[in-house]
Parts: sequence; structure tokens; C-alpha cells
Amino acid sequence: MILRFQPYMREVVWGGDRISRLKGCETAQDQSIGESWEISALPGHESVVSEGEEEGASIAELCDKYAVRLLGRQAIERYGNRFPLLVKIIDAKEDLSLQVHPDDALARRLHNVNGKHEMWYVLDCQQGAKIHCGLASPLDKPSYFERIREKTIMEVVASYDSESGQVYYIPAGAIHAIGKGNLIVEIQQPSDITYRIYDYDRKDLNGNLRELHTHLAAEAIDYRFPNHTEPIAKRFEPSQTSPAPILDTPYFTVELLEANPDNTVKVDTGGESFSVVVVCSGKINLKGKDGQPVSLPMGHTALISADDTVDISSDSPSTFLKAYIR
Repeated sequence: MILRFQPYMREVVWGGDRISRLKGCETAQDQSIGESWEISALPGHESVVSEGEEEGASIAELCDKYAVRLLGRQAIERYGNRFPLLVKIIDAKEDLSLQVHPDDALARRLHNVNGKHEMWYVLDCQQGAKIHCGLASPLDKPSYFERIREKTIMEVVASYDSESGQVYYIPAGAIHAIGKGNLIVEIQQPSDITYRIYDYDRKDLNGNLRELHTHLAAEAIDYRFPNHTEPIAKRFEPSQTSPAPILDTPYFTVELLEANPDNTVKVDTGGESFSVVVVCSGKINLKGKDGQPVSLPMGHTALISADDTVDISSDSPSTFLKAYIR
């Protein structure tokens, strides 16, 4: 099966209009769309199939109905009938807050959910855009609170010049923020737990100062220096062959691939895992065992079931991310 879902368009104070334009969606002129949740199994925001035989079905219903056929042996063994990823596109018209995510142990103890490790792939960026992640200088808990009081916390956060094609791994515990001007694909554990550290004294859409989670963040931060987030920024060229993953973590594996008129990419995990495909440039054509073609332009996402074998072709050089469990 090749499944496409209705995106959940999330309005936030720092969002812009690039996602709407990318998706070809009409929104109010003053609406700030910061996130498109491409595939989500989080309660209250479960993705729904947008077309085909399963139109209207939620991702949770599909996981229960097809189980190992959809998710694959590895995913079922580790996560049961639960879709184990959350895939987003993020448009940062303004700076996002400085934040940190809890690991599995802390998130389960405090919220009874899993933690949040994530990765970013920079789709596009404006001149001068920055990515902030990890520590640029030592930090401990007492100095963290001092810097929060003095509003100097950004001085100890590492910053990078953003560039299209960069990949950032953001493990739980790493202080991070997406700078304004970035358009990003985010692949993460299925969690919406975020501890906001600093938000530039910004007000929300209702005119109130946004809530900070100073003490929770203090418990979640990884204070090691230099820590395991280095080296954080990597840039990859797409592969036309069976590639080494650009990122291989305990939570997800991601490849960057290119299809062109001379190169068709085959997606076949041998039943071990589903595959999520996100188009980074151009437009790709997918054809599975049922022979029905699916066209996917830049900024769009599809889920390929673990029991399918899909050929991905393109009329011009096109790149895409493939995420799966192994």
C-alpha cells in the first residue's frame, strides 16, 4: 500500500506562509502556519488517509487493521500496533523558542509517554538563517538558572549557519532552536512534550507571554560538554544506489535518495519496516505491487507499507528522504 494523509496545519506565533504555498493550500492572509504534521498517531491529531480505498481511515485504525503488513516485523516487535514516528514540515518565519526535550525515562516518569529524539533536514533557508543546537561553552544547573534570570542563555548555545541539505540530529537533552528563515523536515519520536527555556519575551496569538518550563528543562538538559551532539551539522548529497543511511539511531533510520530519468529507486524492506517518503526537491512517481501510480511533489509525504515493493521514478532529478525502523 501507498498511503497519503491529510496534513494537520498548525498555526503558531512564529509561523509563515511557505507551507501553505508548498502544499497549494488556501489560508487566511493573516494565518501563520508553522507546522504541517504529515503523519501523526498522537491522540487528537491522528492522521487520516486523504484518498484511495482507505480514504477517511486514521493511522491508528490502519495499524490495528493491517498490523505487521503495514508496520513490519521490526516495528511490531519494538512498538506493537503503534505508529512509532511523527513527521512534520516546519516553517520558521520567526525564531522558534530555545527548548529541550526529555528522554524516555524522564518523560515516562513525569508524563507517562515516551521521550523525544528528533532530526532536522533543511529543505530551504534564507540568507543569514541559523540553527542553534548543543552547548558552545560549559553549563551546569546553577549557571543555567543564573543565565535564565539574566536572559543570557543564548550565549552558551552553539549556532550554525543554515544551508539547504544539512542534517541535524537533536537527541533528547540537547538545547536547541530553529532560527528564522528555515524550512525544515522534522522526523521524531511520536511525542509533543517540549520544555520551553527562553522565548525572547514573545507573546502568543492571544497576546499573553508564552509559558516557560524553566525547572522541567533544568532536569532534562544534558549538561555534558563537549556532549554527544557533536558534530551536529552535516550536509549530504543524495545517493542513487543502496546508500549508507545519513542518520541511523535507535529510534529511526533515514536515507537521502535521488530519482531521475536514468535511475529508478526501489523501496523494499523485506517486510521488516514501513517506509515514510518525504520529497525534498522535484516530483517523484511511486508504483507499488498494485500498479497504481502515485505522484508526489516537493513537500509532500507518503507511507509505504512494509509488505509492498515500490519503484520510485522521476522525469527530472528529484530528491527524497526515506525513514524507517531497523
